Amino acid sequence: MHYVGRFAPSPTGPLHLGSIVTAVGSFLHARQAGGEWLVRIEDIDPPREVPGAAANILRTLETLGLEWDRSVLYQSSRHAAYGEAIERLFRAGHAFRCDCSRSAVRAANDATPGRYPGTCRDKALTSPDTAVRVRVAEPSLIRFSDGLQGEQATRLDATTGDYIVLRRDGLPAYHLAVVLDDASQGVTTVVRGMDLLDSTAAHVHLQGLLGVPTPAYWHLPIVVNAEGQKLSKQTGAAPVHAGDSKIAVAALELLGLTVPVELQAEPPLALWRWAQSRWRIDSLRDRSAVTEPRRE
Repeated sequence: MHYVGRFAPSPTGPLHLGSIVTAVGSFLHARQAGGEWLVRIEDIDPPREVPGAAANILRTLETLGLEWDRSVLYQSSRHAAYGEAIERLFRAGHAFRCDCSRSAVRAANDATPGRYPGTCRDKALTSPDTAVRVRVAEPSLIRFSDGLQGEQATRLDATTGDYIVLRRDGLPAYHLAVVLDDASQGVTTVVRGMDLLDSTAAHVHLQGLLGVPTPAYWHLPIVVNAEGQKLSKQTGAAPVHAGDSKIAVAALELLGLTVPVELQAEPPLALWRWAQSRWRIDSLRDRSAVTEPRRE
């Protein structure tokens, strides 16, 4: 099977070191397999998006020599496909409308925060001013094998319950968009951060309902700061600026490679070529986090 991988950032701000580590890991894994590496901009949440962020992300990837193999796919161009999939779920009896607020869901689940208790399953709501959820049978044991984190088994009904595929504001949810776009682009292998491992059971469940393939999954350790917090804007992660010569070396070392001193001043493209024959994704097996180097 021809390998197709992807990097799919959301344009909520500039890339940081954690994002670059994921991009480089997915890029190297694709190149080692002789496959394609795609870039997708997940711009389906306008309230959280930062003007100009998508262009900044692409410019940063370009200056780092992370070259993608097809035109960039913008999720904002895919609303018709998302709507068609939701109609299919309704026709098959897999979806229902829900008018529960987040606070109501939290209040009903003191023991399992975030789990939907099935409140609207049998209400037969029709108002468009509602979310759309996918029914999760009880029990629903979802199994998949992760290339780095091993065998996974999740009782989706006990951890998540009926999950949202269309938000109350009419925007498609991440679960729906990522499953449909991976299938549409023929993605065979998803290399992404450990912070998304918990979402994968819902993705596998939805892939089964929609009759699309399940890719191979490899969840890389997330990059954390000295306090053990995931790098993000909220935790003060420094943005990566286009042309930052040190970021390539830092990313490779967080992925388990030691870059020789004589190569550290080389342009990123030369470092990716050097790393392509040396990096082993298996060196990160069973690791959930790596710590960013101290800033000079």
